Amino acid sequence: MNIRQLEMFMVVAEVENMTEAAERTFISQSAVSQTIQELEREIGIRLFDRPGRSIQLNPAGKSFYQRVKHFLQEYQELEDFAVYLEKQAPMKLGANLTIANFWLPELIPSFLQHGYQVTIQADSAEHILTALRNQDLDLALLEGSVAEKGLVVEPFDQYELVVVMGIEHPLARQETVSVKDFLQYPLFLREQGSAIRKTLDSWLLLQQKQAVPMMTSINSPALLAMTATGTGITLLVEQSIYHDQVCCLPFEGQRLYNQIQLVYQPEHLFTETMRAFRKSIFSQGEKING
Repeated sequence: MNIRQLEMFMVVAEVENMTEAAERTFISQSAVSQTIQELEREIGIRLFDRPGRSIQLNPAGKSFYQRVKHFLQEYQELEDFAVYLEKQAPMKLGANLTIANFWLPELIPSFLQHGYQVTIQADSAEHILTALRNQDLDLALLEGSVAEKGLVVEPFDQYELVVVMGIEHPLARQETVSVKDFLQYPLFLREQGSAIRKTLDSWLLLQQKQAVPMMTSINSPALLAMTATGTGITLLVEQSIYHDQVCCLPFEGQRLYNQIQLVYQPEHLFTETMRAFRKSIFSQGEKING
């Protein structure tokens, strides 16, 4: 028994005429008759009486009609809901905190203007990866190295890490910052394990150096607020906020970068919204890097 047979049964049951049923469904009368006979054979019950050349629902057919009518209504609602999921259901997006602070404000507004819907979870990379594994998220935007096995990781952009200091800070008069200068001032740094901190610590380790921060935080704006006072310096993405209170300089002889990537489960089905978002962020990355 299949949907095609049930839909054909409904047409024949409503008109009780094979010729008219064939005209309504744009197939031959013999094909209509064969479909009904196949259905009756499969369920083991005759649904129609056939006195002479006419056809009429019998008592079993009338009971079957009511159940099929209800079932097909439910089936149509399910199909409509599937279309909603494909085209209109909100995409569940995760982003680590740096991306949420500095990239989402550029990416999301234009995406929403095209009529797409999205819900966003901004959290640590660890929590985002856990949500992705548990299928609580559709897609994730993460920075730095993602070593999680079993996930698709697609780099689409990168950002430079720069030393940030107040505009009145002694280092602000220089064009670059040496490692020695960087380490001699109070440091306001991201927490250990964050992508920014990993990149800094790995680079310093190669030079047999280690940063000992005065302040650590998962909150980049909090580090910036402290930096803007001139008390110390930090290492972050080049800033547009506090731009009139801070300046940004690269390290001397070495530029540090972190990749940004789209991450998702390989078996996850892409909806229209997800496909549009992926296209949008890769176009944005090409525009920035091109």
